[in-house]
Amino acid sequence: MRSMIDALRCELDLVTLKTEDLPHIKRINEARMFRVPVGQSGRLEQRSVYARAVARQLEAEPYQVVHVLDPWAGEVAASKKSERGFTLLYEMATFPEAESQAWLEAHQRTIEQADRVLVASEASRVAIEAMHDLAGRVDVVRPGIDVGGYDWGGQGPHGAPRLLFFGPFTPSRDLGTLLDAIARVAKHRPIRALLAGDRSETRRAALRDEVKRRSLEAIVDVRGEPKPYRIPGIFAASDVCVAPSAGRLAAGCAELPQPLLEYLACYRPVVAADVPGVSELVRDEVEGLLYPAGSASALADAILEVLRDAVLRERITETGYRRVRDELNSGARRRHIREIYELVAPGTQTHDPWEESFENITGMIELGTGAIEILEEGEEMDSLPPAPRPDVDTAETDAPTERLGEPTRPFVPPPRRSDRSPTIPAETGMPGIGSDTNPGLLVPDTDPGRS
Repeated sequence: MRSMIDALRCELDLVTLKTEDLPHIKRINEARMFRVPVGQSGRLEQRSVYARAVARQLEAEPYQVVHVLDPWAGEVAASKKSERGFTLLYEMATFPEAESQAWLEAHQRTIEQADRVLVASEASRVAIEAMHDLAGRVDVVRPGIDVGGYDWGGQGPHGAPRLLFFGPFTPSRDLGTLLDAIARVAKHRPIRALLAGDRSETRRAALRDEVKRRSLEAIVDVRGEPKPYRIPGIFAASDVCVAPSAGRLAAGCAELPQPLLEYLACYRPVVAADVPGVSELVRDEVEGLLYPAGSASALADAILEVLRDAVLRERITETGYRRVRDELNSGARRRHIREIYELVAPGTQTHDPWEESFENITGMIELGTGAIEILEEGEEMDSLPPAPRPDVDTAETDAPTERLGEPTRPFVPPPRRSDRSPTIPAETGMPGIGSDTNPGLLVPDTDPGRS
C-alpha cells in the first residue's frame, strides 16, 4: 500500500480490510485509505461485505484506473468496467488455497476483463499468456521491499542454531517436508526451529498436533503472527531461514513467498525450494541454497551445509542482500508501477515538480502545544490556534471541550473533490466522499478469506 502511495501522482483511494485496532479512514499524504470491517462471520459472508463495499466505492467516484490485488474485488470491478469506463489492472497477489474453485472462478471473470495483468515472476507471465489471449498485456512487476526496514544484521550466537519459517501454514508451503527435514537435522546436531506467521488458530492447532505426532515439540515452536515492527528482529535472531514450497502453479500463478525477500534484506542465509518464481530470485549457491521441492533429505542436507560451511554461509548471505538491495527494493517496484500507469493513462505520471506551487506551508506541522495539526493548502498559519504562554498552565485555565467519559469523534478527512456524497454500505461504517476529478484510483487489497 505504501509503495502505491509513494509511486503514483494522482488522487488515490485505497480499499483494504479493517481490524478492531485500526480506524475506518486514514489519510496518507494525498491518498485516502478506506478500511472495511468484515466481522467474524464465515468467509463467504466476509467476502460479500467486502464486495459490497468495493462496488459502492466504484459507483461513488469516476475512477480512471482501478487496480485490484485479488479476484474477489476483481470480479466486482470486472462487472462494472463497461458501465463506469475505467481501465482495469489485475495484479495477481493472492494464491488459491482451501476454496480454490471459488478463487478460480472469480479469477477467470477478472482476467477476462483486465486491460493489463501484473504478475511477480517470468514463470507466471509465460503461464498466463499461454492460458489466455493476453499476449503483450502481461507485465512482470517484481516484489519490492524496504531494505532499510530489515537491514538489522546478525544478532547471534544463541547456543543451538535457530531455524525459522515465516508465513501461512497452508498446503502450498509444504510444511510436512520441512518437519521431516528438521527431524533429520536434529539427528546430527542440536537445533531449535520456529514456525510462525499464521493468523489462523485452526491451522496453528493442526500444525502443533502434527509436531507432537512427530515427537518434535521439544525443538519446534509454533506461533502466530507478531506485530509488524517485531518481524525484523525475529528474522535477525535466526541462523537459517527456510522457504519451503510445493511448487504449485494455479491458474498461471506461481506462488512467491514475500518473507523470502525479507530474509535476504535482513542479511540471513536462505534455503528455498527450487520451484518456478523462487528460482528467479534465489539462484542455487549464489543468493541461497535450493533443494528439489518435496525432498526432506535434500532440504536437511542444505540446512546442515549452511550451518557447517561458514565461507558458503557468508557468501550467499552477502550476495542475497546485494540482490535485494540493488534489484528488488521498493524503489524499483515503484518505478515500474509508475511506468505502467503512464502507459494505461498517458500524461498522468509525467510532471515537472518545479512548476508546482508549494510556497505556502502545507501538511502536518507541530504547534506550540506539541500537538500535530494538518494545515490544508490555502490555510494560513495565522488561522491556527496560538501557542500557549509559557507561564500559564492551560490545563487549569482552559475549559474542557468534552466532558470526562465522553468518547471523542474519530477524525474524518474532509472531501477534497466535489459536493456529492455517496455512501459506503452501512455495515462498513465509512462515510462516502464524492469525486469529479480524474484520474481517480482505487486499490482494493487482499483476499478477506486468507490470512
